[in-house]
Amino acid sequence: MQTRAEAHRQAAAGRLQPPTALRLLALAGLLPVVWQWAQLADERTKYSLLTSAAVSVLGFFGTLHIVPLVSRYTLKAGLFGMDINKKGSREGEKKVPESLGLASGVVFLICIVLFQQLHYHDIPSLVHSLRTGKWADILGSGRKTQVVSDAWLVDYNAALATVCFMLFLGFADDVLDIPWRVKLILPCVASLPLLIAYSGGTGVVVPKLFRGLLGLPRYLELGVLYKVYMIMLVIFCTNSINILAGVNGLEAGQTFVIACAVLFHNLHMLAGAPGQVPSIRDGHLFSAYLMLPLAATTLGLLAFNWYPSQVFVGDTFTYFAGMALAVAGILGHFSETLLMFFIPQIINFVYSLPQLFKIVPCPRHRLPRFDPQTGLLHPTPNMNVVNLVLRLLGPCTEFWLCVRILAWQVACCAAALAARDVLASWWK
Repeated sequence: MQTRAEAHRQAAAGRLQPPTALRLLALAGLLPVVWQWAQLADERTKYSLLTSAAVSVLGFFGTLHIVPLVSRYTLKAGLFGMDINKKGSREGEKKVPESLGLASGVVFLICIVLFQQLHYHDIPSLVHSLRTGKWADILGSGRKTQVVSDAWLVDYNAALATVCFMLFLGFADDVLDIPWRVKLILPCVASLPLLIAYSGGTGVVVPKLFRGLLGLPRYLELGVLYKVYMIMLVIFCTNSINILAGVNGLEAGQTFVIACAVLFHNLHMLAGAPGQVPSIRDGHLFSAYLMLPLAATTLGLLAFNWYPSQVFVGDTFTYFAGMALAVAGILGHFSETLLMFFIPQIINFVYSLPQLFKIVPCPRHRLPRFDPQTGLLHPTPNMNVVNLVLRLLGPCTEFWLCVRILAWQVACCAAALAARDVLASWWK
C-alpha cells in the first residue's frame, strides 16, 4: 500500500528528479564561466587559468573518491547525525556521516599547493613544447620558468595558511561542539596569517554620492580600521553560510553558486579594460586560482550531500568555504562585490538577529517541521530564510525547498553581476 508521503515524493520526482537538478545547477554555474574564459584575449592568462582548471578537475574526482573513504572513518569515530528533516520516516533513522567538509577541504588545499608549483613554469612555452614534441624543453634544464613576485607568494601562502587554519578549527568545532560565543572568535584566530601578511591598500574609494554630501576625498585612508573591516568580513562570510543551513545540499549548493559567481566576475574583469591594469589583473587572477578548486571540490562533495544526503558537510565545510571566499574577496580587492553575492545570507543574518541575540527563544536546531504522513516540510516560528520561504511559498518537500533557495541564490548573484556593471560608472 503506497503512503501519501511516497505518492507525493514520486509526483515531485516526476517534475524534476534530484540528479537532474544537480546537473542543471552545475551547468548554470559552470557554463557562464567557460563562456567568459573564452572571451579572454591574453594567451598567458588563458593557459594559466586552464592549468588551474585542470588541477581543479583532478580535485573534483579526488573528492568523489575520498568522501566515501572518509565517511567510513567518521562513522567509526562516532561522528554522525540523524536527518531531522526526515524524522519519523525510514530515512530519518539512518546514521549519516558528519564533517565530510574535511574531505573536500583537504583536497582543496592539495589543489592550491599543486598549482603553486605549476605556476612557476611558463605555461604557454610548455604548451608549445607539447604541441611540437620538444620533450627536451619540458623535461630538461632548458625548460622556461616565469618570475613569481615575492608579494604574490606571500599572499598565496597566507591564503593557504588561513584556509588551513579555518579547516582545522571547523573540524574542532564539529568534534567539540564549541558554543556560539566562541564560534565568533574562531575566524578571528584563523585570519591572523592573512592580517599579518596583508600588504595591500588600507583605504576605500568613496562613492561619488557621498563625496559631495560629506566633503570626503575620492580615496579615504582607513588605516587600522580597514584591518577591522577585514576581520568583520571574515567573521560574516564564515558564519553566514553556517546559519543558512539545515537542508540537504544547501550549504554546499550556495557555496558552489557563490564561487562560480566570483569566478565569473574575475574573468569578466580580466577580459575587460581593468584586466590591463597589473594590480587589478593580479588580484582577480589570484581569486580565480582559489575559486576554481573551491567550485570543483564543492561540486564533488555536493554529489554526496545532495538530496537525499548521504553525508553531512558539518561546520568543517561551512567555515573553510566561507574563509576561502573571504580570502578571495580581500586579496582580490573586490570585497564590496563579494558582499553583493551574499545577499541571501545578509537577509538571513538580519532576519535571524532576534534569535541570535536571544531576544526571542532560539532552539539548537532552527529547522522546519517534517510531516511524515505527507513528506512535506512546514514552517516553524524560527526566524531564518529556510522557514521564511516555507511561509511565503507554502509547504514543500526538502528537495524543493533546497531548489527554491538555490534558485534565489542564483538569481541574486546574476542580479549582483548586472547591478555592478550598471552602477560602477557613476557610483565611484
